[in-house]
Amino acid sequence: MQRNDWPTANPAALGMDAEKLSELDPKIKSEYSNINGIVVVKNGCIVYERYDHGYGPEDAHHVASVTKSIISALIGIAINAGYIKNIDQNVLDFFPEYISHPADKQKRDITIRHLLTMTVPYPFEDWHEPLDKMCMQPDWITYTLDMLGQGGTTGTFKYSTAGAHLLSAIITRNTGNSARKFANEHLFKPIGIKEIPDYEMKSFGFDDLFGKNVKGWVNDPDG
Repeated sequence: MQRNDWPTANPAALGMDAEKLSELDPKIKSEYSNINGIVVVKNGCIVYERYDHGYGPEDAHHVASVTKSIISALIGIAINAGYIKNIDQNVLDFFPEYISHPADKQKRDITIRHLLTMTVPYPFEDWHEPLDKMCMQPDWITYTLDMLGQGGTTGTFKYSTAGAHLLSAIITRNTGNSARKFANEHLFKPIGIKEIPDYEMKSFGFDDLFGKNVKGWVNDPDG
């Protein structure tokens, strides 16, 4: 369904508090100035829609960590299509060129499930991932694989973007397409999302990857 196909409705007709919804606009402007747009949908109807800072309903946004949920969906699609057996496969099985220390059993036991649930042991405190350091590495995959099992306990939650990047690499290796191409063909196209273009990376600093000028799917130095 395209956005223009969504009907609009009076919030009160759907059992919502229209007065409360009307308080959103001044609240966003005074306390959440980083929000460019908000849409509230109930029962398939748009009941509230506002945009700020010159943005409109047709403008694309850099969605940053929303991509983690996209990657999760792609893993499910890849399993359903037979590219990946299941989420309990060991991560290192997908990177046979990587040689881990024989005594590093914790690293060898890490699975796709651990990456998906962000329960991989990493050498950093939760919510303190040194993501800017990864961005400057010539090889993001090796850098991340080196970090696996280097701190904490398997099963303990630690938010990680590097882990999501490993999942992207697993999709690329097993489907023969980049995660972007696989997403466009098997996820975005079937549900009516416009094709996400490739973004030509000129450098790999933090702002080059996450800045507001990024207009497409970013990639690491290996593509």
